[in-house]
Amino acid sequence: MKTVSVAIIDEATRMPTGEVEDVVMTDAIEALVNQGALMGDDAGIFFQRQLEYIQAQSYDVLYPELMAREVFALNTEGGEGINSITYRSYDKRGEAAIIAGKATDMPRGDIDGKEYTIQVRTLGIAYGYSRQELAASRLTGMPLEQRKVDATRRAYEELVNQLSWFGDASHDIGGLFGGPVAGPWSTVTRNVVAAAAGGTNSTVWGVDKTPDEVIRDLTAACAKLYVDTKKIFRADTILMSVEKKQYLMNTPRSIHSDVSIMDWFLKNNMFIKSAEQIKDINELAGIYSTNGTDAFDPTGGSANGFTVMAAGLDNMRLREPFPYVHLPVQYKGLEFEVNTYGRFAGLELVRPGAVQHFENI
Repeated sequence: MKTVSVAIIDEATRMPTGEVEDVVMTDAIEALVNQGALMGDDAGIFFQRQLEYIQAQSYDVLYPELMAREVFALNTEGGEGINSITYRSYDKRGEAAIIAGKATDMPRGDIDGKEYTIQVRTLGIAYGYSRQELAASRLTGMPLEQRKVDATRRAYEELVNQLSWFGDASHDIGGLFGGPVAGPWSTVTRNVVAAAAGGTNSTVWGVDKTPDEVIRDLTAACAKLYVDTKKIFRADTILMSVEKKQYLMNTPRSIHSDVSIMDWFLKNNMFIKSAEQIKDINELAGIYSTNGTDAFDPTGGSANGFTVMAAGLDNMRLREPFPYVHLPVQYKGLEFEVNTYGRFAGLELVRPGAVQHFENI
């Protein structure tokens, strides 16, 4: 790396202050200067500082509407070079028995193990600045366009979010609602909620079901996960569409009550105690089936539902062995291009039994 002395500019007057500062030029920027892509050391240092600033800023941008990273724990073990991740699941086998005092054929206890492998894929996108943009930025003192970097990061996060929910069967990436054929996502228990009373056979919230029947759906779903798994998994998260959470929050339990369906449910069940545990997810609107068996519909053209989970790092986690980074700048034609990429393996659903879907609400 090369160290150069640059003049310090007063931000108010845009004039040199008379002081200088030693700056280390990165190898990538030094190479661009040596190639003649930049006019000289001062232009190279200017570009380097601009990139350092906007790249740092891009990491601070938050996207609250992309909820996968909020719902699922993140595991970054592995590093950039790995192509697959294998995890093991063990189960006990064998039973004790009543035996004679001098028995020699004692029953044996042992363990069975299964291996599951998921593939790590590369996600990438680039942004760039023309020579003219760099020259104009130096001349006017205005920073390089931050929105290019923000848009690039946004595109990366949108893909991570989409893969986390729906996976990609063609690339062996699993999500909560889709992925490789016979992947862990496909083994999750699916249920259709109970029909309304009164002979309508409707299961849809806000149509024929009373608020009490909606509360019964939520309570029964949490209890079912607990009972089915013999008290191993306690529901701590419910996922549903934004519309259905709004319905729970804004609908009174009865015409004589100022308590909403959600308030009553939170106060009277043993699992979900905070509205924050009920996550409203844009991507879940209309993805569920009407019969509990048809494929999930990522386009949102089917029915609504909700998903009950015992979320946690031991049960499910996003696998991102190499998080999003900016690579060294490259000069192509009349543009300085910055490639960004990360390595992602989707949702590792270690224990599918910690999840149950409830459909056609």
